[in-house]
Amino acid sequence: MDIRTVLKDNFLQYSSYVIKDRAIASVVDGFKPVQRRIIHSLFEMHDGNFHKVANVVGNTMKYHPHGDTSIYEALVNIANKDLFIEKQGNFGNLFTGDPASASRYIECRLTPLAFDVLYSKEITIYEPSYDGRNNEPLLYPAKIPVILIQGSEGIAVGMAAKILPHNFNEILNAVKSELLGESYDIYPDFPTGGIVDVNEYADGNGKVLVRAKIETIDEKTIVIRELPFGETTESLISSIEKAIRKNYIKVSSINDFTAENVAIELSLPRGVYASEVIEKLYHYTNCQISISVNLLLLSERYPVVYTIKDLIKFHADHLQKILKMELELQKSKILEKIFYKTLEQIFIEKKIYKLLETISKEENIVSIILSEVLKYKESFSREVLKEDVENLLKIPIRKISLFDIDKNSKDIKILNKELKDINSNISSIRGYSINFIDLLLAKYSKEHQRKTKISLIKSKNVKEIATKNMKVYLNLAEGFVGTSLFDGEFIGNASYYDKILVFRENSYVLKNVEDKTFIDKKNVCALVYDINNSKDQIFSIIYLNKLDNFYYVKRFKIDKFITDKVYEFLGENDEFVDFSLNPKFVEFSTNKDIVKRIEISNFIVKSRSSIGKRISNNNLKKVKFK
Repeated sequence: MDIRTVLKDNFLQYSSYVIKDRAIASVVDGFKPVQRRIIHSLFEMHDGNFHKVANVVGNTMKYHPHGDTSIYEALVNIANKDLFIEKQGNFGNLFTGDPASASRYIECRLTPLAFDVLYSKEITIYEPSYDGRNNEPLLYPAKIPVILIQGSEGIAVGMAAKILPHNFNEILNAVKSELLGESYDIYPDFPTGGIVDVNEYADGNGKVLVRAKIETIDEKTIVIRELPFGETTESLISSIEKAIRKNYIKVSSINDFTAENVAIELSLPRGVYASEVIEKLYHYTNCQISISVNLLLLSERYPVVYTIKDLIKFHADHLQKILKMELELQKSKILEKIFYKTLEQIFIEKKIYKLLETISKEENIVSIILSEVLKYKESFSREVLKEDVENLLKIPIRKISLFDIDKNSKDIKILNKELKDINSNISSIRGYSINFIDLLLAKYSKEHQRKTKISLIKSKNVKEIATKNMKVYLNLAEGFVGTSLFDGEFIGNASYYDKILVFRENSYVLKNVEDKTFIDKKNVCALVYDINNSKDQIFSIIYLNKLDNFYYVKRFKIDKFITDKVYEFLGENDEFVDFSLNPKFVEFSTNKDIVKRIEISNFIVKSRSSIGKRISNNNLKKVKFK
């Protein structure tokens, strides 16, 4: 057999298995297989009491072939979403990232919500487990969009899902709005709180910007109260420490007081204030993160990318379908009750049971009783079968003698009223579905208030908030510039994003701020070039044109550049005279030693390659900037 064929077939089987049976959740119930099996085990074990997680894991292993660790981790993950599993014991800390206790020390059971929206055994389709010894649900007939409420993520072969959690109340209200034909908007809500910018959410397939909630206690103390989604206090503090080491921010101490609520306290050193540090925390640490979203789910065992509105519409239709199935099931049960009560009443009231005394052959009993009962077939909701007659024959004589016809008639009347209500609900299934949602909201809405604030996050350019914490020195004689030349001339403070602008007699070049950079010995000057204020930086050059022997002033800005590229601003016939950054005047003296000044504003700002403007039509000497 060709090895390439073997590898291709095996890889296709593996990738298909990972996509369908491990990594991607279902659009119907929002569960991955391991999660569905855990919920099934809890339904199976349910007796109202808490169960050791170790026992739940052991029971789930009847259905899940991948070992106890994966089951335990998945159970803890579902439980910490506080939706379908009630916890008892240490299930870890969502804020600090502390792990849960061992499975033998913690307990769990299903919440009432799980029974209200997931459990419907009679309409759930079951399939054999991996070893064929047990049956497990193919899918749960979920009545709410579980996937949007609890979120999900998974990496399969060639694809990945990243679905953010949303608010329970808002999702249910969105389904209700869909049923009513009203508009709605749905945005993420995270268990860790924080602030979210949803401008680029793109109906569940874009990205969101998430921030920690930061409070200022005083100008020297900052406290982080809520975390960005996916971060823990440990990971957040680690990112802050990294920024401190890189000298992006200055913090004198970090104290983590997190318990039931997040509280990371940052104390600031002398000369550093809270207002300037907070923006840097957002830019240089995980206090602000961007999360990309991909709403990938399994639909009929195939991966499909949905939008939020697609899912809400799907579940609005699905809710009506499931509720109608349940109503039809209730209807069939009530019809059966009415049928048997009517059959029983006719059997006793019409004294058909007395025929038993006259029948000599046992094999004729069922057929004779059946023929007698069929005289009243208009009273029955369905055909009377031999099995029904056999059930009649099992009625004890004592029950026949004590049979209360009036009570039985009242029971039938009550059942008929219930049947009428069910038929009414089936005919107006949309309204019935809306009432169902209202009941869920009335029962559970207080437990699921929004935790994450939706806000437009206006981020400053990172270059704007960069701290000028590097001292730059220049040694013109040796031709070096950098932060380690302590014996040189101090030329300014620079940030990581600033450049060093080096002027020569006919050109300039911009270089990165480094420890020590060679810039040649033939330089006029070097200075720290602040990129943020480049629009305000106007460079002025005085030069002598050797062809006409006149002096000119050229003014230009440096808006665009490539680092280390040399830009010429004088031609072959031009001789450099003076250079200045934002001068006020051009001062010169004539041959008669008359000193004059011209305001720099008289010279228009043009490009570096322009000719410039002549200072005077007379021969000049001692031309310079002031």
